[in-house]
This record gives sequence, structure tokens and C-alpha cells, in this order.
Amino acid sequence: MTKYRLDRRFTLPAIGVHLIAAGIVAALAFLVWAWLGVLAVLLLLNAVRVFAFPPVVARLDPLGVRLGGLMTMKPVRVVWTQVEDVSVDHARLRFDQGAEGAVTFPLAYAGKRAEELVREVYDRLNTANGYSRYEAPSS
Repeated sequence: MTKYRLDRRFTLPAIGVHLIAAGIVAALAFLVWAWLGVLAVLLLLNAVRVFAFPPVVARLDPLGVRLGGLMTMKPVRVVWTQVEDVSVDHARLRFDQGAEGAVTFPLAYAGKRAEELVREVYDRLNTANGYSRYEAPSS
């Protein structure tokens, strides 16, 4: 299973919000109620966790792909054998499933690994459908 994590440009604002909230809660802990300090520490720990391990936005396995998750879009499971077409347009990866509709995934979420994600989607889709690259017979 291959995992693609959310790009830093999307996680940094969330980390900033956590740090600001932790500062406000810490100030309130000194002024109002000391147990709010525990909440401040939890906010700091969550900010560190998001920085160290950004949320996974795409999981590819031999059966399909799971797109979305925390801080992005509602998680959607796409099975390789149900995909009729995959296209890339305007920095979006579109999975057409025929009568079931289409799923569009913004490649910006994958950041620098977007090209790798597209290549792996095509390779896994070809493998699931039994396609292989044409190799000219050697003479």
C-alpha cells in the first residue's frame, strides 16, 4: 500500500491555528482555571503531530484507491475494476466510474508527489485490467 500525505502548504495553517489556540488557552489557564493547561498541552501535541505526520490524502493498494481524509475531502473508495477512465485536467485527477459518477481529486493535496501519484494510478489501473506495456519483438 502506498500512502500520499497532505502537502505542507495545507498543514501549516492548521498548525498555526493550534498554536494560537494553545497560547490563548494557556493564558486562560493562568487567569481562570489551572486545568485548562492540560488542554493547552494537548493542542501543542496535536500541532506537533500534524507537523511530523501530515494526514494521508491518498492510499493506493492492488484493489483500489482511497482518496480524501482529514483536512481535505470526504473519504471516497474507488475500485480499479470499476474505473472506466482516468484523466488529468487543471491539476485535478478525475476517476470516471460510468453510471456511478466521477470522483475528482485535487493534485495540489499531494504536493511534490503529484506526478508520482498520477503515474502510480495509471500503472495500478493497467495492472488491474491486465494491460502491460508493448515491447517490440527483438530480431
